[in-house]
Amino acid sequence: MSQAVPTPSAPQGITASAITRVHKTSRRKSSVMAGGLVTAFLTGISLIGYQTPAFADDGQPAKIADGTYESDQGVIAAMERTDPVNSSESSMGYPAGVDKDKDGNVKPFTLADVQSTYDPEQAVKDAQAAATQYAADEKHSAPLRESAKHLVDGWSDTTKPNGTEIRQNTKDNVLSGGQSAEQYCNMSNKDPQSSAYGQAAPCMFVGKLDEKYPQRGASDGLTGEGKLTYKVSASVADESSTTEGWQVGGKITPKIGDGESEVGGEASFTYSYSSTSTTKVQNTKETDVEINVPQGKKGYLEGRANGATYTGYIVVRDLDTSTNQEHVVAIPARVFIQAPGSSSSVTWVKRLKAA
Repeated sequence: MSQAVPTPSAPQGITASAITRVHKTSRRKSSVMAGGLVTAFLTGISLIGYQTPAFADDGQPAKIADGTYESDQGVIAAMERTDPVNSSESSMGYPAGVDKDKDGNVKPFTLADVQSTYDPEQAVKDAQAAATQYAADEKHSAPLRESAKHLVDGWSDTTKPNGTEIRQNTKDNVLSGGQSAEQYCNMSNKDPQSSAYGQAAPCMFVGKLDEKYPQRGASDGLTGEGKLTYKVSASVADESSTTEGWQVGGKITPKIGDGESEVGGEASFTYSYSSTSTTKVQNTKETDVEINVPQGKKGYLEGRANGATYTGYIVVRDLDTSTNQEHVVAIPARVFIQAPGSSSSVTWVKRLKAA
């Protein structure tokens, strides 16, 4: 048996979250505040990457979009100029921010949801092509480059897979050792005496563009003529392996309040494989955002994630150690991935609509 198989251990991703206080105040001129602050922050937003990014110092200003927007199309067009996204994406390891419900449970994204736009066999080829590029890039560590090769070629002295095992949904992810794909993909070899020390389980997400810049939250606002003043901020907690394992991402915690109450949420992310930004804003200091609301309009503030949701597959090369049989598995998944050139996870956008 080759020693290149990652030594089984508990998942190495360390989850941490940080809460940053934020509040919103509003000053009314001549009209009526339309209710309290109502925000539904989304969970399960994910970003994906190929190297551990350096984080900027804490206290960076929150990112605010220029101007005030009356249509979703206008918001998207503006964000395409500042944070362009790719038509397809890939990520080494298990995507930390697979689509989740409000309770933090993974949504069972189905094969039928993705197969019509992305064939699973093509996804396996795309994952292996990306892994080959990763393995050839000497800026990555030698153990992880070897791990990427295993996704393509497997291990020596093992029985190769006969085709691809295509799963029916994201939760259909139990592998040959009884572990979930997330547990397996977050493992790394921690035995210093092993020739495979530091190697990680061979896994990759590949996907096609689904939704650009999804909303992370929106406040109620002011109806009629007046001015709103919001105070917003966010914090980012990094998740990483305790050894050489894949960079798995982190969590973003945006917050907004009205002076009497505040709301927020926590959304997972992973960095883009093609990320060109090596400095990520970790925490944003509290920033004022003012919206002038004309008569006949309603003004409010919304948070938009700097990236896009992709539909595709988590591709895994598994090994049944009891039989020495390899398996290539394709698991349907929907994943949020941060725009590769973006240094911040969220942009706050001033909005107007008809009252």
